Amino acid sequence: MRDNVLSQTGYIITFCGCPIHWVNKLQSEVALSTTESEYLALSMATRDLLPLRRLLQELHHHSLTKFPDDVFLNTTRTHTISATTVYEDNEACIVLANSNAAKPRTKHIAIKWHHFKDQIQNGFIKVVKVDTNYNWADLLTKPLTRYKSDSLRKMVMGCRFS
Repeated sequence: MRDNVLSQTGYIITFCGCPIHWVNKLQSEVALSTTESEYLALSMATRDLLPLRRLLQELHHHSLTKFPDDVFLNTTRTHTISATTVYEDNEACIVLANSNAAKPRTKHIAIKWHHFKDQIQNGFIKVVKVDTNYNWADLLTKPLTRYKSDSLRKMVMGCRFS
C-alpha cells in the first residue's frame, strides 16, 4: 500500500534539442483526478519555463541590437521568438489549458494553477498533444520496461534509432 497519495511530477525543458533543466518531485497537493494532476504538473513546468523564456528573449534582443547580421553567417534572424511548445499527453489537460471557461468537473482547480493561461492566450506558449510513446517525462515519473526506458533516454539525448 502507498504511504502517500501525492502525484509525481516530472518534466524536461530543452533548448535547441538539448535538455537544460529537468524536475522530478511530488506534487504539493492531492489531485482529485488525472487531469488535475497533469494540470498541476503543467503549471509547475511553466513556472520554470517562463523565466528561461524571458532570458532567451533578452539575449535575442541583445544579439539583434549589438551584432551585425554577417556575424551569424547567413542565418535568418527575426525580431520575435516563436511560441514555446509544451508537450502534454493528457487530452483533458490540454483542453483545460487551452480553454477560457471552467468546466464543471475542473472548476475546483485552484486559481494559483492558472498563472500560465495569459501566456497561452498571448501566443507565447502552446500546449500540444504528445503520444504517450514519446513522452519524455515518463522517464521521471513511471516505472518503465528496460526497452521503453532506453528508447526514451535515447530520444532525450538526441539519438536516432529505428
